Amino acid sequence: MNKMISLLRSRLLFASPWLLTAAAGLLIIIVVTFAFHNLRLEKRLMTNAMLQKGATLIKAVQSGARASYISDIRRNFWESDSWYSHVQKMIDHLVEDPDIREIALIDDKGRIIAHNDKKQIGNTLPTSPIIKNQLQRDDGSRLYYSIVTDKGKKRLFETTRRFKPFVPSHSRISMTMKHSGHRNFFMGKNRWDTGPPIIDRTPGESDLNKPFFIVVGLDMTEYDHTLGRLRAQIFILSLAMLLVGLAGWFSLSVVQGYRVSQKTLNEIQAFTTLLITSLPVGIIATNKSGRIETWNQAIEKITGIKESNAVGKTPKEILHEELAAFFDENKPKSPLAPDEREIRIAFAGDMYVLLCRLIQIFDRNKTYMGEVLLLSDISKVKKLEQKMRESEKLAAIGKMAGGVAHEVRNPLSSIKGLALLLKNKFVAGSKERDTAQLLIQETERMNRTITEMLSFSRPISLKLQPVDVTTLLEKEVELIQAETLENNIEVLLTTSDDLKQIKGDKDRLTQLLMNVLLNSIQAMPDGGLITIEAENSASDDFVQLTISDTGTGMDENVLSQVFYPYFTTKQQGTGIGLAISQKIILDHNGSISIASQQGKGTVVTIQLPSVDNRDLVI
Repeated sequence: MNKMISLLRSRLLFASPWLLTAAAGLLIIIVVTFAFHNLRLEKRLMTNAMLQKGATLIKAVQSGARASYISDIRRNFWESDSWYSHVQKMIDHLVEDPDIREIALIDDKGRIIAHNDKKQIGNTLPTSPIIKNQLQRDDGSRLYYSIVTDKGKKRLFETTRRFKPFVPSHSRISMTMKHSGHRNFFMGKNRWDTGPPIIDRTPGESDLNKPFFIVVGLDMTEYDHTLGRLRAQIFILSLAMLLVGLAGWFSLSVVQGYRVSQKTLNEIQAFTTLLITSLPVGIIATNKSGRIETWNQAIEKITGIKESNAVGKTPKEILHEELAAFFDENKPKSPLAPDEREIRIAFAGDMYVLLCRLIQIFDRNKTYMGEVLLLSDISKVKKLEQKMRESEKLAAIGKMAGGVAHEVRNPLSSIKGLALLLKNKFVAGSKERDTAQLLIQETERMNRTITEMLSFSRPISLKLQPVDVTTLLEKEVELIQAETLENNIEVLLTTSDDLKQIKGDKDRLTQLLMNVLLNSIQAMPDGGLITIEAENSASDDFVQLTISDTGTGMDENVLSQVFYPYFTTKQQGTGIGLAISQKIILDHNGSISIASQQGKGTVVTIQLPSVDNRDLVI
């Protein structure tokens, strides 16, 4: 039930404005219809009330006049008043009511026979022809009304009905006696009637056949006042209902606008939150009081600090000094150029190069709202830049090596040939023969150096074949066993059971591993531990080899130059071993990286693309 109410409420609140307008229009129509209906109903009731009053007055005239007439006849038949005199008496009696403006008895031609204003007797009363025609066709039972305006421009409610004079039975006998010439005997006397004629006192034949009408005119002043008050009340009530309806509609519109705005705001906030969360740029935002409000996933990944542990705290409480220094409370608060610089910082043993940009936030009134620190991890970019510089140097060395090989190898061949000729001319064991042999050896060493230089300028020819990494590593450990025993060095080899194969040149890979392992041995003159680990990468696209030692390690200056050709810190080193190793890795579409700290050892990480056995092509 609650879900249904909530659904209906949501549909109502988010209804179309046109629907709300239609509802308001329908409300107005209903209110107006209700008002007019009530007005017509009240008007009908008041009209019926006045019609009822008019009918009552007509009945009163008829009944009162008949009762008076009968009483008069019984009292003195020969000296009784005419029947319309009794009507006039009854009218004079009833007209005392202030609401009665007029009561008249008229004949079929509108001539006034009796009237509350006796001066009007004999005059003609203007009556509606339509009512007159209806009355002439009526049997006297129906009641008709009309609203007219008198000479004083006041409205009258006229009620009209046929009037039948009352004719007692002895009146008919008297009329017969009169027409036949008989004498009347009254009170024991035998004489001719010398009094007024009976026809003047009782209705004659002509009166009985002639239609008469009673018209009652009621004052409509109170009617109009009441109707006016009623109209005002209905208008006020309708206006109140309309205002209530419009207020409800307006309130609904306001609520709808609020709900729509709230919904839009929530959607914007949700989108902004999702956007901030998904951005690859670390975002730290603080409020006016300097406490952290926003801490997205990118900064979580860099620092290893969860959002729940960061929000609500100050940067100094959880951030490294170099990052916390951006949120300096003493820094002037003004919309100046953002503070931007690069920093190198370590989190959980990993070194990051971060491009930091601090932005101070102000509202439209230039009121300080807080600060936002944007952190972009450009470590990979820096590494790519470093690789580009190394590639440029290798290219320069290769170009130089090509020229040297061309210019030096031919003279070297001539020198070696002459040295062999001289060697054969001297007796074995003589000083001259030994000198010629030394010349031959140096010439060959120079030739090897030139050959090594040429390896930087031309692609290495690889003999690709399936290579089992575990077997390869076990062979390398066996090759360096003599030197590790001699230097009191322990070697620990660990490989995964599901380690994938790689496709590579076994001889070149052997040369690569030998260069790395010999460097580790030479870095531990007093003994130590070499750990070799091989496992599949998280994406299963590479086989990762990790070779770590507990040797002397390197500082940052040396570490940044280890792959430069002919750079070495050893007295007997040539400085091209790691350079050649790096080129072998690149030719295999792999990668090599070195991490080292002075006095704590070195870690070399090598990644080579792995392949499934079915994908290997020999």
